[in-house]
Amino acid sequence: MFEDFTLWNWLTIASLVVNLITMILVIVSLTKKRSIQVEQQASAQVAASKQTKPAEVAGVVFCRNCGNQFDSSHSSCPSCNATR
Repeated sequence: MFEDFTLWNWLTIASLVVNLITMILVIVSLTKKRSIQVEQQASAQVAASKQTKPAEVAGVVFCRNCGNQFDSSHSSCPSCNATR
């Protein structure tokens, strides 16, 4: 059966086998890439759902001692260390 195969026939068969293997590898890599993207989207959704509400915006106050303004979340003036 294989005695009448020419070099051209063997090269054609080898080419088809290489193309088939390449196609399988591409499909596998695309499937893995898609599954990784799905996992990343799922983890991003979980992380977004676990985020807490942002803290309330702090106001600005003026120091009675030196007159500089600072964030109201501080208990003392960062410039002169005077308490509020």
